[in-house]
This record gives sequence, C-alpha cells and structure tokens, in this order.
Amino acid sequence: MSKKIIKPKKWTEVYTVGTKEGDEEARFFKVLARNPKFEWRSTSALSKESNLSKKRVEEIILKYHKMGLVFQNPKNEEHWGYWERVPHMLPERKESISKSDKDQRIEKAIKKQS
Repeated sequence: MSKKIIKPKKWTEVYTVGTKEGDEEARFFKVLARNPKFEWRSTSALSKESNLSKKRVEEIILKYHKMGLVFQNPKNEEHWGYWERVPHMLPERKESISKSDKDQRIEKAIKKQS
C-alpha cells in the first residue's frame, strides 16, 4: 500500500456563509490563514485580531479541529495553525492496493497517449 496525503477542503468551502456564525468563522480564518508572517497563532492573538471572545475562538477551533482543517502546534498547545499554512501536519493515509494499482495504470495509459 502506498501512502498519500489527502488534503481537506479549504475553509471557504465549509464555513456557514451568510450567517452570524459564518461571519465569525470567516473573521477567525482570515486571521489564522491569511497572515503571511505566522504559521501558528495563539488563541489570545486570534481572539484579539478577529474581535471574538476567547471562548468563541475556542469553539471555532474545536469545530474545525474535528474536521482536520486546524492543527495544534505540537510544541505549544496554545498555538493553532490552518492546514494550508502547516501542510506538514496533514496525516498520511494508506491507499488500498487496488486503488494504487488503478492510479498507476491510469498514469501509464495517459503517458502513452501523450
């Protein structure tokens, strides 16, 4: 079986658009995902910059951590990162032998056609 990193959806594809909750989540992710200076952000920094309570930030973190979009820093439990900013945190998943074989055959066929 080969190992493959499967990327989760982007936050813009899963947050609840057009609701109060969605607006809060959008502010949270803009602070977490769009700052080019930081890979990891503390809950207090997220709270301050998104203008959300620390409790609300923690609720959003919990929701998206379960979905695999947000990761906790292994060196500091107060810091969090968005999967696109910390792609090395994505887990590797084993592919089945049949899927791996099928993908290899498709690749080979495409190369022959080109």
